Amino acid sequence: MRKYRALQLAMVMAGLSACGGGDGAKTGSPPPTALQACTGLQDKVIAASRSSLPTQGAYIVSARLVAGSEESKTGEYCEVLGAIKSVDAAAPNIHFQVNLPSDWNGKGLQFGGGGYNGSIPNTLAKAPLGSNTAPVPLALGYMTFASDSGHQAPDADDASFALNDEALLNYGYMHIKKTRDVASVVAEMRYGSSPRRMYFAGGSTGGREALTAAQRFPDAYDGVISNYPTANFLGLRLWGAALARAVYDDESEGWIPPAMVNAIASTALAACDALDGVADGLVSNMAACRQRAPALLDALRCKSGETGHPDNCLTDVQIEKTIAVYHDGYTIPYSFANGIRAYAGYNSLEGVTMQLGSQAAYIEPPQSGPNAHHASRADQFVKYFVARDPAFSLLSFDIQNPGAYQDRIVSLSGTIGATSPDYSAFKARGGKILWVQGLDDPSVSPYANAALYESVVAKYGKGATDDFVRFYLVPGLAHGNGKFVPAWENLAILDAWVEKGEPPPAAPIAFDNNTATKNRSRPLCVYPMWPKFDGTGDVNLAASFSCSE
Repeated sequence: MRKYRALQLAMVMAGLSACGGGDGAKTGSPPPTALQACTGLQDKVIAASRSSLPTQGAYIVSARLVAGSEESKTGEYCEVLGAIKSVDAAAPNIHFQVNLPSDWNGKGLQFGGGGYNGSIPNTLAKAPLGSNTAPVPLALGYMTFASDSGHQAPDADDASFALNDEALLNYGYMHIKKTRDVASVVAEMRYGSSPRRMYFAGGSTGGREALTAAQRFPDAYDGVISNYPTANFLGLRLWGAALARAVYDDESEGWIPPAMVNAIASTALAACDALDGVADGLVSNMAACRQRAPALLDALRCKSGETGHPDNCLTDVQIEKTIAVYHDGYTIPYSFANGIRAYAGYNSLEGVTMQLGSQAAYIEPPQSGPNAHHASRADQFVKYFVARDPAFSLLSFDIQNPGAYQDRIVSLSGTIGATSPDYSAFKARGGKILWVQGLDDPSVSPYANAALYESVVAKYGKGATDDFVRFYLVPGLAHGNGKFVPAWENLAILDAWVEKGEPPPAAPIAFDNNTATKNRSRPLCVYPMWPKFDGTGDVNLAASFSCSE
């Protein structure tokens, strides 16, 4: 077996020396065709020494040339599938996919995942929230690639992998760089050189991974696109645990039925929609809207003699426990990494529909849909990341007094998350960040991410932060969906910022991706500004709006 592996390694090194000319150039033989270059990658191995983080090397399982077509809109490329071998024999391997365009532009784009990952994301698509009119990155010549983050699961809600230390660390941050290193070697094998520019793009978990790439591996990335990131990962998961207790304690006394949840959202939307100058279904002047929350609650609170009919009123418990956690978040008596002690709430009294599930009864384990979505995600987190006990009950967990689990929680907050304001190394080498967060997000608090951005501004100052970060709070955008789903030239803008030093436009134009409102446009306003209707003009055109504070 040792002789076989030595032979494999020798073949790889021979292949590297032959790429881009090598022996073929000396003998005058023609260079390999795209098909030959692609299929020649089959069964190649990559030494562990080619990774900056611990692995036992990697291997390519398959390499096939995919013809470009009008239907695929990708252009011709070589699809490479493989695995990065874990150090711990009990840990899963990292499965990866690398797409090598026959007409390469010399750049790479790494895609992030979602939820607890467990599968390779779509690497043939546009960059998340990217342009609907431009070709997908692969067709533009980008090498695109991604991994499953180091475990395999059909359900992105499954966190059982975290019982293994290496799998947990891979999910937290290591898979990002391990996959990047392997993809660069694959590029060398195919093209004779590694990418001269490397970008990362993702949403939710992928958004956290994008910021993590910039923070932890600043020399490996030139720019990142981070959409609605779960950056304060521990804060979010503990918020879900707090919500579970608020809703399901005392025989689910805090649960709010769907009819009442919808009534709260529709009442708030009606009260706030026109605060930005036009009733268009989008709440853009969220600061003014939030000032109306106390009055909204007073109007919805059950009066004397009322008992909280599902679509009639809210009880004191529903308001003081469930609404309080959902709208205002929490503060804890200890600190996460980087001194963070709070997680902000959501715009649940400003038109954003809460995710509280379809039934009052708590299922063990909780299931997203019948139960609150965040209770399900928090249950998986507490069971497998914190207690590491599949039988642990979420409803026995108190985020204010976690007892023996407090040190574990604090430690995890430094392993999984992107809450550091320190981007000094990334900034110094010219790295750039496009960061988008939706105001209508029911999954990630927009104010939690705004607080992280503000910590960056506090460190560097507004002017210096503007040199490498743009942060946008987008009205109507939820968590990859919503009333306004922006499609904009994010990859082209990022590339021009990195390559040519051209900063993003003052207010990039975004086009709605929803079918019913397809291609209505709005300016993306740099935080803390928001789009205000000018009073005249077509309400479906960005030109009729100005960014206002």
